[in-house]
Amino acid sequence: MSVLLALVISAALAQATQPQAQSPTQADEDIARIVGFSMTRGGALAFLETLSDTIGGRITGTPEDRAAAELILKTLKDAGIDSAHLEEYDLTSTWRHGPATGEVVTPVKRALIIGSYGWVPGTPGPIEVPVTDFGPIGSDRDPIPARVRGAAVIVDLRSGGSSSAYVGARAIIARRLAQAGASAMFIVSDKPDRMVYTSAFGFYPRAPLPVISIASEDAAFLRRLLAHGDVKVRLDVQNSFPVPGKERNVVADIKGSDPSEMVLLCAHFDSWDPAQGANDNGAGVAAVLEAARIFKLLGIQPRHTIRFVFFSGEEQLSNGSRAYVEQHKYELDKIRAVFNIDSGAHPPLGFAIHGRQDMEAISKTLLKPLAPLGADHVFLDADFDSDQETFIVAGLPIYSLRVDPGDYDTRHHTIIDTFERVDPRMLAIHTAVMAVAGYSFANADQRPGRRLSPAEVQELLKRTGLEQLYQLEYSAEKPH
Repeated sequence: MSVLLALVISAALAQATQPQAQSPTQADEDIARIVGFSMTRGGALAFLETLSDTIGGRITGTPEDRAAAELILKTLKDAGIDSAHLEEYDLTSTWRHGPATGEVVTPVKRALIIGSYGWVPGTPGPIEVPVTDFGPIGSDRDPIPARVRGAAVIVDLRSGGSSSAYVGARAIIARRLAQAGASAMFIVSDKPDRMVYTSAFGFYPRAPLPVISIASEDAAFLRRLLAHGDVKVRLDVQNSFPVPGKERNVVADIKGSDPSEMVLLCAHFDSWDPAQGANDNGAGVAAVLEAARIFKLLGIQPRHTIRFVFFSGEEQLSNGSRAYVEQHKYELDKIRAVFNIDSGAHPPLGFAIHGRQDMEAISKTLLKPLAPLGADHVFLDADFDSDQETFIVAGLPIYSLRVDPGDYDTRHHTIIDTFERVDPRMLAIHTAVMAVAGYSFANADQRPGRRLSPAEVQELLKRTGLEQLYQLEYSAEKPH
């Protein structure tokens, strides 16, 4: 018996000294369930199909954008999220996108592929004007040549990968050309295959002259003609500005066990209308909405509240997020972090923290659950490319999803931003990424960073190269 007892004791001691596998925590189980449902339920893709095919393009201030807000609200309510509601705000101006046609009338007759930018006026009926080539823009102090008066002016404005700087330059040169008496501004499209582009950043609430995207092939054609003599074009752009209007954001909460603080998951639902706005930003809306439905479906209650906010008006001047910050200014200090998705359904890489070096170390820790999804990297670069600009200016910890862009820039704001081009697997992964990020930060023991003071915001803008764009977009406004 003594030998047997010794063997039993020896075996027990050996087992006790071997490393034991850790049992999964409740957080581990919640995250596994969130990711599993995100990847297999197909809810984001189904919603995106409905949004894309039944509503399509959604210009801010139009019936289509209003229908999108109603669809988001109904979908959240149908999922049992009773807190979902609309929050209305004023638009300084509304805009209607009319047809735009152009053709060369001298020295040959040839149709041109053109498209109007957003929030720009139309021509005063059909006009025939000379064409002049301004070429690449230089310094904003360079003199505007006299030949632009009364002309349609070709301008090379390539983003060069820095769209924040690009939109600032675009707005400044449009203003200067209008002051010099130009009849219209042709921006050479950087899209392939004679595709044109539209946008309104820097032009809302009203551009100073018709701003027109011209296919790069057509611009090259005009330049070849100009090399041999005078060129005249006929333009007819039928845009209009009806009246000031109203828009709505959609807001819904998954209430935390301690609702004294919150994490925001955000996406904008407005888009342009040459196509369906499926990638920009229907995909982001679908991911955030499905994340909310999964929390409700699984009965997961985070420690702190997760708020899901769907903005309109991003494409003009981040109008929806600006309205949200103004309407919720007394609870901004309760916000732990804001996550914004406006990157298209492409492979996720991580999140940009927009120059907030103070948040880098803790962000890497809190984003670790996203490592299996490839989305745990932290980027320090800063931009005003989406609604994050509002939260940067408000001094809040803001995270923007970064992705491997693939063909995003090709599709962006063009006729090929359509549903069938969205990758279903990437959309499911984005749903998981946004949901897990919100869960991780809502359950964290500490915040990733504090809210910056107005003076600290100004220093951040200066350090990250965003000061000039801030001045252009916010005029006399100050961070609050």
